[in-house]
Amino acid sequence: MSTDTVSSTDAEARARAAGVPVIDFDPECDPRFKDDPLGTILAGQQVGDIFYSTAARGFWVITRHELFREISQATDRYSNRETFTFYRDPPDVFQMPANLDPPDHTKVRRLLMPLLSPAAVKRLESRARASVARIADEVAERGSCDFMADVALRIPAEVFLEHMGLPLSRADEIIATRLLPGKLNASNDPGGVQLKAAVAAVRAMFEEVLAERRRQPADDIPTYLLSQELDGRPLTDQEILQLCHTLLGTSLGTTASTMAFLFKRLAEDPALRHSATSTPEMVGGLVDEALRNFPAIPLLARTVRADVDFHGIPWKEGDRLLLLLAAANADQDAFPSPEQFDPQRTPNRHVAFGLGPHRCAGAHLAGMELRVLVEEWHRRIPDYHLGDLSDLTHEVSVAVRMTTLPLVIDSPAPSFS
Repeated sequence: MSTDTVSSTDAEARARAAGVPVIDFDPECDPRFKDDPLGTILAGQQVGDIFYSTAARGFWVITRHELFREISQATDRYSNRETFTFYRDPPDVFQMPANLDPPDHTKVRRLLMPLLSPAAVKRLESRARASVARIADEVAERGSCDFMADVALRIPAEVFLEHMGLPLSRADEIIATRLLPGKLNASNDPGGVQLKAAVAAVRAMFEEVLAERRRQPADDIPTYLLSQELDGRPLTDQEILQLCHTLLGTSLGTTASTMAFLFKRLAEDPALRHSATSTPEMVGGLVDEALRNFPAIPLLARTVRADVDFHGIPWKEGDRLLLLLAAANADQDAFPSPEQFDPQRTPNRHVAFGLGPHRCAGAHLAGMELRVLVEEWHRRIPDYHLGDLSDLTHEVSVAVRMTTLPLVIDSPAPSFS
């Protein structure tokens, strides 16, 4: 069933009849989301546990942790087939396995798990530490940096690009191309022209890699995928290209986003920075709290698969849902004093990586890169502060990213000066 067969007028009427708040909540085009995306998302809690947005094609919005959990785990009722439920003209882009539902999703995800398992991620840790050490030394010598461009985007690229079969020498071009969709929406890319071009450019990169790996296999992800089967047959080129496209995007921009938000917070609060980074056992708690407060993907889409009564609200097949993951992570019923950034929060059952079958397969990789960044950076640069933030804005799609984050180094650690 098309996601547009349920009219926004009909859904809005059902919302009003059920006593559900109706507002214009517009992550795609409302400028407030670019100024303060996470804060604007959290403000949705004040509207209600569930409300209806008349923006774009119309969609239901869910803000509570318990409801987020219920919907995320009920894949038989709520589909992941559409990513951009809140776009006026959603791009015709299929992401594998993200836009699949079980059991198809389960089969494909099983293929990917050896690539992103704790053991596989452990093998990448030495590369991550070397990358952070080298970058931090460069920044310490210069005395300042744009943390987003010079650090947060570089580290995931240096850890994972070659694992994807792509040359590190082309990192800037690859990052810019793959992350371009985060800058695009109905207001600046009519018809999705730039988006389609970016998707085609990434596909062309991987077509070259696949052709080369057929001639000369290597120890990388494209070679691995060329050897895999699905339902007793080899993966098609189309399937491999989709998987590579998804893995590249999730390994670059999402972790970089949380890195930047975390370091902005640490730069603003020296006491937090010193207490959380001076004790090795506290770093894990710091990373978990960063993931709770600064989820890179704060908006998740679902589509109702069949008519259902959801806590007294009549949802119809095809209704679009927008789950506010960032709001679920700030639900006071799940997190006492959620407004406090507390690295010692226990337990910390954040949902930064989602829940259920669609929980982010790259969670171990992201956690490792964040932990290594905190540890290795602060060995070299314990003190720093924010620079001029007048040019700071945010890119917002389902993910959010800072466009820039100027940092000024106060003094490097003596042994690294």
